[in-house]
Amino acid sequence: MKRRTFLASSLAAAAATSLSKGAMSKPLAPFALFDTHAHFYTNEPDKYPFNAKGARYGAERMIAKAMAAPMTPDVIFRFWDEVGIERGCGVQYNSTYATDNRYVLDMAAKYPKRIVPVVILAPTDPESPATLARMAKENRISGVRFTGSADTSGNYVFLSDAAMPVWESANKLGLVIVLMPLGNAVPQAMKRVGELAQRFSNVNIVLDHIGFPRPEALPETFGLTPDHLALAARKNVYYKYTTLLIEQVHEAKVDLKQFMTHMVGVYGADHLVWGTDIGNSEVDLKEYVQHALDSTSGLAPKQRKAIFYDTAKKVFVPGGRG
Repeated sequence: MKRRTFLASSLAAAAATSLSKGAMSKPLAPFALFDTHAHFYTNEPDKYPFNAKGARYGAERMIAKAMAAPMTPDVIFRFWDEVGIERGCGVQYNSTYATDNRYVLDMAAKYPKRIVPVVILAPTDPESPATLARMAKENRISGVRFTGSADTSGNYVFLSDAAMPVWESANKLGLVIVLMPLGNAVPQAMKRVGELAQRFSNVNIVLDHIGFPRPEALPETFGLTPDHLALAARKNVYYKYTTLLIEQVHEAKVDLKQFMTHMVGVYGADHLVWGTDIGNSEVDLKEYVQHALDSTSGLAPKQRKAIFYDTAKKVFVPGGRG
């Protein structure tokens, strides 16, 4: 069997396993869930061409994965229905389409009651501010996502002065800006995030994976650096608790319930949102939804509902808050 065929078959089998367990099961929580981190993509490259140059594990592997196990609405909705997810964010997947947002926008237009779109744009493109305004009106996007690694000086282009026009546009529209800085410069980026949160008070900033805390490095604060901790004073900054982060906490051999209790203590349940990372994380997703719910079992019902539904619905507003 050729390597590509073997890889595609393996990925398809893994996806089928992770999405089929629990079929016909009851919802996992006594309240509806809001998934803030779902990646949609299809295996129709003639209609939606791949641009997988930015895929973490390489374009060939990403394309094989998408062709073998596309994350279409019927696939994702089947899983959402199994575990009790009412709606969620369709987060543009950089690994398959880069800044070509057509697929997620088309699916959100087709299923507006279930998919709230979050797009990716080039942060310093002169057209991006106007594009945000058009997409907020025509496509009812809730926000824009910026991700990438720092330059050799430790600076991120989406946090730079050159990106301020798109931040100003998002601020005017009341859109969310989702941030996923990558690499060793993440802790230093948190200070800049705090500065921008103060400057653009009408932007709700959401930090993917809670800003990648490293509990193995800073066990007393479960990985939160002083600049992570300082963000708690910025009430327009929110923190996304995800399957990917749960995987990393498990790898660090840290108790997940203690980790989450600490995060709630620092930031408040009303500033945490949750996402499955479906379409990216290659694990038994139902199991990880259960991990997430179990990690909050010591909280009050109102706090748990805030993390898994209420805050996300308040923050991710289709069309922006104006």
